[in-house]
Amino acid sequence: MQHPIRVVKIIGLLLFLLLFFMSVTITVQAADPITLLTMQKEDRPGFTRMTFELSTLPRFTMEASGQRVDLLFGNVKPSPKFRTLPEDEKIVKVLLKEKKQELLMSILLRRLPKQIATESKQSPPRVIVDIYWDADDVARPAVAFKISNMPPRKAGRRAARFQQESPWKDHWDKFFCDYRTYWKLELPLNYTLPQFPPLIVDEKSPLWPLQQHADNNMFLSVIQTATGLSLHDPQQLYLRDLFVAEAQLRTDATEAGIARLDSLRRKGGSEQPRVEYLTAYGQALDGQPLVAQLTLLELLPKLAEHHPLLPFIHFLFAETALASGQDRVALEHLQLPGLNWPDRLLVPLEMRIADARAGLGELDKALIVYQDLVKEPGLFDHYRFSLNRAAFSAFKNKNYKLASSFYRHLVEPLKEEPGDDLLLFAAGSSAYEAGDLGWGIIGLQRATLDRPNTEGGDRAELRLIDHKLISGGELKLEQVANEYLQLGQHSQFLPVREESRFKHALALFLSGEHHESIDALMRFRREFGSSELIREVNLLILQQLPTVVHQLLEQKKDLQAVVLAEKNRKLLLRSGFQKDFLRDLATAFNRLGLYERASRILLYLFDRTTGKPEQQTIYLPLAESYLKRAEYQKASDYAGRYLEKYPQGEDAASLFGILLDAFEREGQQDELLAWLSRKNRPSSSELEIRAAHIYWQMGQLEAVVQSLERVRQSGESLKVKEMALLGEAYYQLNKNSAAAKIYQQLHKDPDFGAQARYRTAQILLRQQQRKVALKLLNQLVETDGGSSWGKLAQDLLIQEKR
Repeated sequence: MQHPIRVVKIIGLLLFLLLFFMSVTITVQAADPITLLTMQKEDRPGFTRMTFELSTLPRFTMEASGQRVDLLFGNVKPSPKFRTLPEDEKIVKVLLKEKKQELLMSILLRRLPKQIATESKQSPPRVIVDIYWDADDVARPAVAFKISNMPPRKAGRRAARFQQESPWKDHWDKFFCDYRTYWKLELPLNYTLPQFPPLIVDEKSPLWPLQQHADNNMFLSVIQTATGLSLHDPQQLYLRDLFVAEAQLRTDATEAGIARLDSLRRKGGSEQPRVEYLTAYGQALDGQPLVAQLTLLELLPKLAEHHPLLPFIHFLFAETALASGQDRVALEHLQLPGLNWPDRLLVPLEMRIADARAGLGELDKALIVYQDLVKEPGLFDHYRFSLNRAAFSAFKNKNYKLASSFYRHLVEPLKEEPGDDLLLFAAGSSAYEAGDLGWGIIGLQRATLDRPNTEGGDRAELRLIDHKLISGGELKLEQVANEYLQLGQHSQFLPVREESRFKHALALFLSGEHHESIDALMRFRREFGSSELIREVNLLILQQLPTVVHQLLEQKKDLQAVVLAEKNRKLLLRSGFQKDFLRDLATAFNRLGLYERASRILLYLFDRTTGKPEQQTIYLPLAESYLKRAEYQKASDYAGRYLEKYPQGEDAASLFGILLDAFEREGQQDELLAWLSRKNRPSSSELEIRAAHIYWQMGQLEAVVQSLERVRQSGESLKVKEMALLGEAYYQLNKNSAAAKIYQQLHKDPDFGAQARYRTAQILLRQQQRKVALKLLNQLVETDGGSSWGKLAQDLLIQEKR
């Protein structure tokens, strides 16, 4: 009975051992890693394909986050010969990190991908990653290079404004004559209070004398007469107080008038609309135009459609709008359809419409009205707000003669009043611009002397400096540059400081002081970043930057050149760059040993100019920077891409030289020969000589001859070293006549003469001219017996004598 149990135990033990050994075998097999052999990239329309070739297909996962793609391969190790992809306009960097039986590959992209798809295929085993791009996507520079403050490329308002051409570009000397910054001066607005319909029509009324005084504009008499009246009737008391309140407003007793009107408003009465209107008028006189508007807005719904006060209310509302900078609102009230304007308001109505149009920039329409209103006697003596707008409109419209006439009527009456400094300046400036230089200069000097350290005085000083430069020409540039600087430093008024400081930098530019000019312009940009002159500042910096950087490089001030370019990198990226300047910049980085920095900046520029003509100029400095960093694969990659894309490009020859250098230093002879043998490869004397030396090292003598003969056929003479090389190639090819002709020219050369005579002797021996050959060999031994070629000649003589 126990035997079956023993059998079962034995079978169970055998199964256990079998499973144990199987698990060990599986573990051993699992420990044998898969090899990652190659990584390749192919750019296709709309997407980039990355292919990873492996010894067998592994398990893998892909995870994307922003511009980073992580591939996690299970049980994979990279081959010792595996090479990651170089940086380019799509890829920033590929990082490998080996974990326990896993390989993590992180790919950092320059652009945000639209979609990423993966698949695996056999024959050969490979994993394919397709990265799809948005058509209008751009690189993210901060991710791409970790360079702080790199600007994004986007077409916004600032970019559009920057791209606009300055009217002074290539005509910078005209800036001093043509540029104007307008001043801001609004004189107090005198409100219009016309005659109202009479309150009293009964001549027997005790209030009749008040009505008579009011009709005759004798408002002080109204107040005086009203105090002597003895009244008991509430309605008469109400009307008397209304007469007095209006008279007080008309005689500058504004506070008293407002107080009396407030009392009348609380009491209520038959003339409540008139009380409300006068209250609003008093509030406007008291410097509260917006409060006055609220009062009028409350009053308007209470009035009938054809109420006689409606025109006066809308007119007062328009005046309060003008006083508070609401020119559009003012014009709407003044042009309201259906209003029956009284005759006594028609002239003020025209004037206020012109004021509103002037404020809205409709200068032509406004000036037509202003010029007509000049004929109205005494009108502008009362309405100085309008006269000032008329003068300023004429100035802005370049009608300087009319502006000068208007401003002259304002200067004397408003002397010692607020804003008289700007009126003095405006009067002098208008006369100057009108061509009346005598009165113009006198007026400007008067402003500087009578009102120093004011905006008008400083503006006048600025125009006088302009005049000195305009009349003195280049001889005055250095002097006025200092005067602009001093004014720009001490003036307390921002527009004057901005204009003076910019003109200081511009004067330095025109006098050829480019480095000092750029320093001044960069200070201007820091201190006046929101100035309307920033476009001109940037254009001037761009115009001078290549010159200054080149000068600094010539002076071996490489660090200063790099720092200057770095401070303006946003500007350079936004506006483009010149080829020579780009090379200068790369030279500065390279001299300082900042090869990696040079490559990063250039690679960023390369990406920024994708699809633009400017990109063509970046290949050369970029490939050069990689060559200097000993990153030969990247150097050959960019050089090769340029040659494929622009075979006849301006930099093709230089980049072909870099390509040859990179292949030669990497020992890629097959690639070297493949490029050299291309039919349409770049050709120049320098390149052909370079090719000849490469062919010589590889023992391709026919190719040596072809390359060097191309140089000779171009009409250029070979140097002695290359002549010797050509002769040697002909000699070893047994082309004796050709070799002899070459060597004959080198017999007397101090460096290659011995070689030439020795080879000539050998050629003569080949041609059975033994006597002449031996004579030449003996001469060589006598003159150069100590040289290597002389010793060879001795050996050859011994051989021949035997």
